[in-house]
Amino acid sequence: MSLWNYYNLIDWIKNDCKKNISEIKRLEIHDQYIDKLPVEILKLDKLESLSIKCCDIIQFPEIICKMTKLKKLVLTDMSFDSIPDSFGNLVNLEYLEIRDTRIKSLPDSFESLVKIETIIISYNLVETLNKNWAKFTNLTTVNLSNNCIKFIPNTIGYCKKIKILNVKANELEYLPNTLCNLEKLEEIDCSNNVLTFLPGGIDSLSNLKILRCFNNDIDILPFEISKLNLKEFTFDKDKIISNTVTTLKYLLDNSDKCQPFCKRRKLEDE
Repeated sequence: MSLWNYYNLIDWIKNDCKKNISEIKRLEIHDQYIDKLPVEILKLDKLESLSIKCCDIIQFPEIICKMTKLKKLVLTDMSFDSIPDSFGNLVNLEYLEIRDTRIKSLPDSFESLVKIETIIISYNLVETLNKNWAKFTNLTTVNLSNNCIKFIPNTIGYCKKIKILNVKANELEYLPNTLCNLEKLEEIDCSNNVLTFLPGGIDSLSNLKILRCFNNDIDILPFEISKLNLKEFTFDKDKIISNTVTTLKYLLDNSDKCQPFCKRRKLEDE
């Protein structure tokens, strides 16, 4: 569909798709001169997927919050800086992507998205996260990268189905110990933060294959890492000053997986 502005969109809804309006389940509005959504968009009452990218929208289109049948919502490359509390009406959302906006937080009603499976909130200005993630029991993928987040809520430990967690390029000082409850985790990227340590019970993540923690302030690796069967492990070799012999032996024996790492590093007794 080729749309140029707000009025073209209205015309398209009223005329071009009038005959099959009840059959339209997916709508993409990309790279257009649209600064708001018309009320006519609600006529697409079967819509399940809405993607809006690179448009001139400077305020969150609150009309979206009335599109309660949406399962997938993508909003990227726009300059709105807040999301209304009515966002919680989208209780059927399974996939949410908000990227490259100016938002600093998510509304309290965000916790109502109990069917959510994928959350991508990246390249924004988010500083704080909602405290209660316990209801997100279907969540499998979390990407909160490139924000200003200072902490991950402990309640993320209730999201037992999470397989991928990307929190790189934030301002995190620590990861909650409750992450170690996520036994299905396969990948963690916590690089480019200000972490000083990793959770000690990390060995409980028996399915973890990828661990990226470079560009942090970690100087001691937990010995539990030696119990993991990692395929990729990246960290700052120049910052590690002490470890148990077991951990360092593991790193030496698996140097093809651990990058960067120096094979010539000497093992030191505890």
